[in-house]
Amino acid sequence: MFKKELLLDGKAFSKGKKISAKRPTEYWLDFLKQYVLSYKTPTNYGSYLIFLIPVFCLGVMIFLHTDIDTIMIVMFFSVFITVIISAVMQGLKRQAVVPINAYHELAKFIISIKGDIYKNRFDMRINSGVIEEDTNLLNPVKLGIVRRARTKYKPFELERFKANFTLKDGTFCSVSLNQITMRVTTTKRRSSGKTKTKMKRKHKFFHLLTLKLNEADYKVFTPGTDITNTPDFDILLHTENGFHFIKIKAKIKLTTVASNLNRSAMHTPSLYTNMIDYLWKHNIIAATNSNKLIH
Repeated sequence: MFKKELLLDGKAFSKGKKISAKRPTEYWLDFLKQYVLSYKTPTNYGSYLIFLIPVFCLGVMIFLHTDIDTIMIVMFFSVFITVIISAVMQGLKRQAVVPINAYHELAKFIISIKGDIYKNRFDMRINSGVIEEDTNLLNPVKLGIVRRARTKYKPFELERFKANFTLKDGTFCSVSLNQITMRVTTTKRRSSGKTKTKMKRKHKFFHLLTLKLNEADYKVFTPGTDITNTPDFDILLHTENGFHFIKIKAKIKLTTVASNLNRSAMHTPSLYTNMIDYLWKHNIIAATNSNKLIH
């Protein structure tokens, strides 16, 4: 049904890693399946050329009829240098760190509410580009990071996706994901006088669900802080101009980001579905009409 449009959008997305549009629900699900959930980490085949250094050195030594002792020495140093160069290149490589399982949470949520979406269309933007770009760089001080001797912090932030839905009962619902990747480089001096540099990455994912509910259709109750501030969710509530506004945030910390889908979570409810269920379970919201859609 959307073959031509999918192909055009898919080509643009494969090149620029971004899309922002308003499309039918089925279209977005097909797009996520074909171009986002099938994401593969790009392979830089050019980087493998450095492993030809020992082969090249061996070839030169044989061509020059070098004695075996010299060949062994040259081969040892060429392999050593190759390993060092490879490690440096890997450390300096700007990683995309695409959270494939987070996009799956989005797809599962769309499936769960697709029958309730007004006119079966909604707008969404997706970014599966490289997060470690200078344009995404944050000031560590603004994040409250305290500087430490021999430690460098380089944080990057990127909005991975945001989808805005209008439901058939007039409810506005928005889900989004912001990612912060912190590159931490530490330098230590050993007792022998040698210096060792180590780099690692830390990741934080901020999932946000926003609801705008008509005050005539829903009641909102303010619970205690033990309900609104938990290890799982932070909830903000306020009412303005005849509408209830609810924001639910979930923060997930990871040291590594999976490049493949978690099969065990394929058929579990979406994180965003769990957020809405949490509101009902703890009596934070109540519908004046029992047929309201998000009940």
